[in-house]
Amino acid sequence: MKALIFSMTCGEGHNMMANSLAQAFTSQGVETKIVQTFGYDQKRVEKENAMYLWACSHIPKPYDFVWNRLRNKKSNPNKLPGFVKNCLPYFTEQIAQFNPDIIMTTHLYASSVVSYMRNQNLLPKSVVTGAILQDFCLAPYWGFSTGMDYIFQPYDNTTQDLLNIGFKQSQIITMGLPIREQFYQPYNQNKVREKLNLPGNFLVLTVGGGNNLGNNFKLIKSITKKNLKDVTVVIINGKNQKNYQKIQKYIQKNKIKSIINVGYASNMHEYMQAADVVISRGGSSSLTEVISVQKPLIIREKLILNEKINKELFIENGCALGMEKLSQAAQKIDMLKSDANLYNNMLENIKKMRRTNSAQNITKFLIDKVKK
Repeated sequence: MKALIFSMTCGEGHNMMANSLAQAFTSQGVETKIVQTFGYDQKRVEKENAMYLWACSHIPKPYDFVWNRLRNKKSNPNKLPGFVKNCLPYFTEQIAQFNPDIIMTTHLYASSVVSYMRNQNLLPKSVVTGAILQDFCLAPYWGFSTGMDYIFQPYDNTTQDLLNIGFKQSQIITMGLPIREQFYQPYNQNKVREKLNLPGNFLVLTVGGGNNLGNNFKLIKSITKKNLKDVTVVIINGKNQKNYQKIQKYIQKNKIKSIINVGYASNMHEYMQAADVVISRGGSSSLTEVISVQKPLIIREKLILNEKINKELFIENGCALGMEKLSQAAQKIDMLKSDANLYNNMLENIKKMRRTNSAQNITKFLIDKVKK
């Protein structure tokens, strides 16, 4: 059996989901290949990623306006949208060469192409197709993907939205987001801290995805001004070397011992396991990883619209506190440190929202459909 996964470099979340699905398929004996949606043109891959990161950092309000307006635009599932028109020959070639039994997509651009191919009878009927709804909300253009056999949503709050744009109930499956298995594994917090050489006091981890959007330097300055007692903050800077260097100079100049500055970390699950609280943006993959290791969240300020919607959901479900400005960070940390009832209630709410082994469950579901 073979599975072909179409991913997209637009931030790192979609690729992480693709890798998690590939790992799960492989563990079940399925030959798997991951292909970039714009893999026929490396410049286009880089452009899409750069545009997304730039928009998140520099024009969040115009991005929100356009994103929200497009959400209400109707999509014709029998039409191939212009932004992926050039992908069709490439997808056709990749599918013909690999001859998959299962096709998965982790971005709506890819599912738009696969859905169109299904509707135009350009795929063998025996191929089972599935799409990952990559957020806890519905993005623009999902109406182009209603030809997919299944769409896997992370939480059931988007069911009605999917029905409204043309999906059938039988297509909609709720299984959580596919993330790496390490985030589901049992662990001993003290042993993880010992392994990472981290202190035993109240530990706050700040993350921002692989590219670490958001200004961690300003965040750290805001927190250190409050001089919180028995609190250590660990910063994961990812690929953002500029932020890492600025923070390092600030720590050295002011002789700060309560800040641990880290560059890129391939063992993010261990840092989350070691933490008591995680400060994060509102990206769906990061939020899912945090609740998978069962840690309360503080979700940051100045987010793009889909992240804001994710943030609202996690706050409503009692899994997170929200920041509206940097100066609130220390206050939120102190609330979770000093109020045991608040902290423990959030842990209980996280258990209700958390879904384990999503990648394994999604892939097994699709494998079983092929066997039938």
